[in-house]
Amino acid sequence: MESGFKSAEAYRATALLCRQQAACDPDNSWRLLGEAERWEYLAEQILASRQNRAAEGAKPAIETGMPNLAPSQSKTMANPSRALPSKPPRYG
Repeated sequence: MESGFKSAEAYRATALLCRQQAACDPDNSWRLLGEAERWEYLAEQILASRQNRAAEGAKPAIETGMPNLAPSQSKTMANPSRALPSKPPRYG
């Protein structure tokens, strides 16, 4: 996943260079600004696909089979031995 982030950074750096060149070359600024837009678009696509993959990794509770419980209930469900003692205490 980190390589996607680095690619997006590289694309944005290329877009910045295009904008800087456009400022120095008014005759070709339209072409350079168009290239900058294209590089920015590609960077956004990489970051969006990365977010989509991260969202797909977090599955809803229904798909994972875990019930939707309050935090206090989920602790006892995670460790059933804490929910009830295994044997009643002996007296006498």
